[in-house]
Order: sequence, then structure tokens, then C-alpha cells
Amino acid sequence: MVLWTYADAIRGDSSEDSEATSYEEDDDADVAEDGSPRIDFMKRLPAELRTLVFCTLDFRSILTCRRVCKGWKEAAEVTAVWRYQFRLRRRWAVKPETPPNIDWRMMFKTRYLLDRRWERGACVHAYNLDGHEESVYCVQFDDEKIITGSRDRSVRVWDTTTGKQLRALNAASAALENNLIAHTGSILCLQYDNKMMLTGSSDGTAIIWELPAYRAVRQLHDHKEGVLDLSFNDRYIATCSKDGTLVIRDRREVGFPLRHSVVACSGSVNSVHIQRSFIATAGVDGIVKVWNADSGRLLMSLHGHSRGLACVSLSPDARTIISGGNDNTIRVWDTRNQHCLFEFAGHESLVRTLHVFGRKVLSGSYDQTLKVWDLDYRKKVLDLRKYHGNWIFSAKMDSKRIVSTSFGAKPVVLDFTRGLDEDYVRYISR
Repeated sequence: MVLWTYADAIRGDSSEDSEATSYEEDDDADVAEDGSPRIDFMKRLPAELRTLVFCTLDFRSILTCRRVCKGWKEAAEVTAVWRYQFRLRRRWAVKPETPPNIDWRMMFKTRYLLDRRWERGACVHAYNLDGHEESVYCVQFDDEKIITGSRDRSVRVWDTTTGKQLRALNAASAALENNLIAHTGSILCLQYDNKMMLTGSSDGTAIIWELPAYRAVRQLHDHKEGVLDLSFNDRYIATCSKDGTLVIRDRREVGFPLRHSVVACSGSVNSVHIQRSFIATAGVDGIVKVWNADSGRLLMSLHGHSRGLACVSLSPDARTIISGGNDNTIRVWDTRNQHCLFEFAGHESLVRTLHVFGRKVLSGSYDQTLKVWDLDYRKKVLDLRKYHGNWIFSAKMDSKRIVSTSFGAKPVVLDFTRGLDEDYVRYISR
């Protein structure tokens, strides 16, 4: 992500050309109604000060100023003004590769229109990914690809923009490559980064895949029953299972050596999430537990849910935990004082999946709905009810789309960017 200081915003931009206008300046623009000459103070200011003045305004006032006269329009369209306006939105950011000379007025406009669509729940394009033969349990995506795992024992890779299937990874594809590593059960969970993908299965194993080749390189036999969830970062790999165990491996060393295997629950451990050296788990006992990845030691147990848990997520700084489960609620916890900060209520059945993106939380439920919640305002901001006809198993979001999976065989993609200028959409990171 790229963020700017105010000095960066105005440096060297005051002389940039504004886009051509389609109107002529009024002949009487500089004469008042009583015939006395108008004094346009903006004309008397140096270009740098004009930019400074417009940077102090809110964007609606800037748009109003554009209509005063041609000179004000040009001043209001200086790139530095709109770059600064963009930077003021703390929840907005662009990718590092964003060209420095991009039209920031158009970037602001595109991002603002995208925000409005999210506020209204106005998904302008919804489509299915057609290829799996049975229920789809897990998903992750980025701007280029969507990866899903299914009860049909396959992992499939899709083009994010077109929805076209790019490849299928299963026992048959492994055989074609003379590779003996393959899952023999449902694909229940997955995660990937630029170098590695990890998949977990009801066959009790996890497979490490080398990316971008999608080559299975190792199968981990750490559990006696199905691998229900997994999580990794640049230091650790964590898997949890129906057998009640949490297994921690070291990603930094060759062979990913086993560090710890601990009993995390008297029944199934349904969800795990790792941030830094902290691992959060959630299980059928209804208790959120936090572990130290280095020592394998239990750090805290958080009580509050009245029934079993299905999902858990740690904030990037590991100070906040979000959990959901069979009591139909979502709870937000502070790990520093081990208290529940607040609760989101609204689902009518099991909260099966959670995904945190910035200060928003996406939840998916067996009530067949997707909901988006705001952590700062502590309220529901979006309720999507018409896209699934059965239990929702997994859902992820970014600033542009939601991808969700369910008991059905066709994942759903909700695209909020259709019709917006792709030259600017491509650089939005959040």
C-alpha cells in the first residue's frame, strides 16, 4: 500500500495540465452585477497556495468550486488536490505499483463510486464458477485468481475477471505428472501466498504445494482425523483437526519440522488463525483459545459464546479476535484484557465463516446470508440475502468483490466494479 504525507501531495504538481474544458468563460465573469470589477483572490495567489487552499476543502466543496469559473476549475483539478483528498480517506489505499503520474481526480472518483456501491449493496455483476461436481468448502482469491476446494476432492483455479477455470488439481492431474501426492478425501480448507499453497482434507492430511507451478511437494500426516482448518504466515504453519489437536510446524526451516502438537479441545477444533507468533483456535467447546506459536503454550481462554464455535480470526496486530459459532452471534474480543468488546447479532443460524478486511468483517451463515459489519461503528452495514440457496461454508472479500461457497457446487462471485474504469480499478488495494 502507498500512503502520502501532505508534502508529498503538493510537491511538484502545481504546474500540471488540467483536462480540457468544454465550455467558454463568461464574458462578464470578472464584472459584478453593479458593473464594478470583480476581484478573484485566487488569481493573485501563487500556484502552490492555490493548491493549498483547495487541499483544505472537502471534496464536495471542491466540486462546487469547479463551477465558479474556468480558473477555479483548473485550480480544482490539480492532481495534488485529489491525491491529498484520496489520502485523507484512511480506509483507502492503492497498490505500490500505482503510476506516480496517474490522474488522481479519476482515481478518487472511481474509488468513491465503488464505496457507494458497497454502501447500497449494489453488486452490478454476480456470476457462478461452474466446474466442481459437489459442495465447495473453501475459497481464497486475489485480483488474478480464485482458488476453491470441494467435496469432489479437487482444488480448482479460476480467472478472477472472467470466471474461467484455469486448472483442476486432483488425483487424476497428479497421476498425469507421475506424482503420488494427492488427497483422497474432501478438500476442507486452503490458503496460499506467492510461494506456497496449503490444503487440508477429510483424509487427515495437509498437502504443501509449490507455487506458481501448483506442484504438490509434501504431504503432512499430523492428524488422526480430518484437517478442518489451517493457517500459515512467513514463520509458522498451523493445522487443526476433528481429533481435537493443534499442530504447529516451522516454515522457516527446510522440511517444515514439527514444533508442537497439543490437545486444543476435547472435541473438534474447527478453526485456526495465526498472526505473528499468536495462534487462535475455536472448537466445539465454545471457547476461543490463544496459543504461543514458539512454545506451544496456551496463553488465554476466552469464554462468552453459549454454544460451539465454527470460525475465528485474529487482527494483524493480534490485539483483536473475532469469533462466530452455533449461538448465531459474532463476538469481538480484546486480547490485552481478555474481555469481549461487543457482539454482532443478526444471523438466524450458525455463523460458519468470517473474514476480516480492513475494518470490515464479512460473515457467512447457515441461514444462507452474507453480512458485512463495521468494526469502528459496531454495526451491520450490508445484508446480502439472494445469492445462496443453501448453507454458506466459506466467504472472502476485498475492496472490489465477495467470493463465497456453499453446499451447492457453484461458488458465487459478487463483483462491485463492473462498469468502473479498469485503468483505475486495477490499482485499488483497499
